[in-house]
Amino acid sequence: MNNNASYLTQRLIDTCLREDLFGIVSQSQFTTQLPEAVNTTTHCVDQIWAIFDSSDFTLYLPVTASYYMQRWVYKTPAGEDDKGWIVEKNGQVEHQFHYQDWIALLKACAHESSHSLLDNYLQELECAQQHKALCDDAFTQHSESLMQPISQLDNWGQKLLLADQIASYLDHPYYPTARAKFGLNDEDLAQYAPEFAQTFTLRWLAIDKSLVSLTSSQPECWPTMEQVGLPSDFALSHELFPAHPLTLQSLESWPEGIIAAPNSYLEVTPTLSVRTVVVNQAPHIHIKVPLIMRSLGTKNIRLIKPSTIYDGHWFERLLTHIEQSDNDLQGSLFHCNEKHGGHVDDEKRFAYIVREYPLNHSTDKALVPVAALASPMPDGRLFLEHLADQYYQQDTLAWFKDYVELLSKVHITLWIRYGIALESNQQNAIIAFNDQGKMTLAMKDNDAARIWPERFQAYEHASPVKCEQLLDQRIKVDNELALGQMFTTITLQLDIAAIIEAMAAKGIASSASLYKVVADSLSQKLEQLSSQGHDIKLAKDMLFNSPNLYAKYLLSSGSLLSKQASGASDINKFYGLSAPNFLLLTSEKAQQAYIETLEKSVS
Repeated sequence: MNNNASYLTQRLIDTCLREDLFGIVSQSQFTTQLPEAVNTTTHCVDQIWAIFDSSDFTLYLPVTASYYMQRWVYKTPAGEDDKGWIVEKNGQVEHQFHYQDWIALLKACAHESSHSLLDNYLQELECAQQHKALCDDAFTQHSESLMQPISQLDNWGQKLLLADQIASYLDHPYYPTARAKFGLNDEDLAQYAPEFAQTFTLRWLAIDKSLVSLTSSQPECWPTMEQVGLPSDFALSHELFPAHPLTLQSLESWPEGIIAAPNSYLEVTPTLSVRTVVVNQAPHIHIKVPLIMRSLGTKNIRLIKPSTIYDGHWFERLLTHIEQSDNDLQGSLFHCNEKHGGHVDDEKRFAYIVREYPLNHSTDKALVPVAALASPMPDGRLFLEHLADQYYQQDTLAWFKDYVELLSKVHITLWIRYGIALESNQQNAIIAFNDQGKMTLAMKDNDAARIWPERFQAYEHASPVKCEQLLDQRIKVDNELALGQMFTTITLQLDIAAIIEAMAAKGIASSASLYKVVADSLSQKLEQLSSQGHDIKLAKDMLFNSPNLYAKYLLSSGSLLSKQASGASDINKFYGLSAPNFLLLTSEKAQQAYIETLEKSVS
């Protein structure tokens, strides 16, 4: 088995353990003793095995204890070749080690409604393996340009594109096949993926004005009808919509009133999201277009739901107003202008969003998505170390403290004071560095946030927007728990804990000492808000009194299980209270004691 297949198998099994898929943790017996019938080779006597009985087979999975995101991770016996795991079925014993074998085991456990999803996921694994190999080659080919000091590039637009490219080489921390851009072949990947940093030209659709809804006037960079090869008088009856070339070629038929323009126009470069592109001649303009591609789940096709145009702009206006009116948050964040977009009814294939970065906030800064921070660079260091060298006088720990303080201040304040939790994942959360060693948050794409009207109503009278204006009713929640779940699984785990573990793996500092920085920052912010009369009880209970944190079960709900099997109403908001609370393990002694307690629980 090659290295990429082994890497994906490890990630897949660890995620199944984290999400307790089919009860693989909760229904297993953990032991260091294998039955003689399956102990066909010499194994380390201290090796822990999870023994899982299904109706069709018995699984013997080698595991080791963990404090990060889950209690057990897949680990083959130390000092041995990778012999994988053992399956006993009908008296036959077999060693397995490939993700294909693991998917077959899952199918044997799954409800029939999930079988096709598991078959699709096997294809996604194969796609991820192939795409990882191609992207690893691209990383090697671009190594010289990746090593350019970002602070020395000519303008902020070049800095953001380089940071996006650097981010693209690192997989999502918790979704096993994030590398797969499912639906793109090898040639598509090389032309349209950010790992390859190629420019291309947008296609255009002329759509009858009677079908079109535009939220504002189009940007100056928009082409004329003549520039896309259509008669000038089309401008009287049609509007031009941008289209990704891959989406255009995938459409087999055209609804009446929609015409594909013969000429391409407007050179662009893909960003980390792939479907959002930068206009090369106007880099402050980013255009988000539908893309026939699946990522982070076979159900997660990258089209554009028209309601997100309006809800994203709603949050832009609200967050901008909060930054201007809240003394604690002034100067801590700014939001991209997302007022312009277009759509055809509720059709997800014919829609777009324009995102305009405010030049007064951007031109003197380096904008870096959180997804780039832990990316390994060609010299073996993390990108965050390069950033600390350039903006923090080589003091990585000083940078980390400021980073945590910024995220804590913004997101805890939004949660506790306003009843808002943002889905500020690693791609959407952007850190703006300036030459004075100060960071701010650049915000965008907040159409999937959560707001608790019961808390927000105290502020709503002064707000430029009202809750009843939101189109996606899932944004409004009826309890505070939903806010805490989003904060925990996005800001705390994706944007902070994943960075900590990467820093610890590189030996920059111990994970325990870094978690102490986080715990202290969150605690101080909560106490400050409490002293101002805000209710912090739930937040304190979730973050500091509970032995477990919520974890997002994206693989289960987004790829492997049908809604019938999972019961998830929103595949991106499906949680389990199963992650060890690393905020309670802020010393190496505490971490070690936790691991030893798990190991002692083994029979």
